[in-house]
Amino acid sequence: MKTIADNDFYRIEVSEAKNRMYLTYRGSWMREKDVAAFADDHERAFACLQKGFTVLVDVRPMVAMLLTDYVEKVQRKAIAAGIKKAARVYDRESFIKLQSDRINVKTGITSHAFYEMESAEAWLDE
Repeated sequence: MKTIADNDFYRIEVSEAKNRMYLTYRGSWMREKDVAAFADDHERAFACLQKGFTVLVDVRPMVAMLLTDYVEKVQRKAIAAGIKKAARVYDRESFIKLQSDRINVKTGITSHAFYEMESAEAWLDE
């Protein structure tokens, strides 16, 4: 596993062997300066992966997401880079999940929400 970025708001790792990106969203995304490098960090991760890659997003540590436009922008870049599908893991129904669902519909990305990491990984492995 290779770490691309790791800060108070997100961690991005890639497994070239699995052709998978692992994201962890953390804290409250309230100020643009806190996630200013988000898109660039994703571009660096995409460069490590082949078309048909998958993404596992652990949203459980996230408290609030006001900057949804950053996520939408990165999803569009993921589609252009050749993503196959993404799995999002939550600890419960939440406003963040509803926001993410709305963004996914808007971008057209193939994504599914889960409440267990193992189920998400199994779906990505299909």
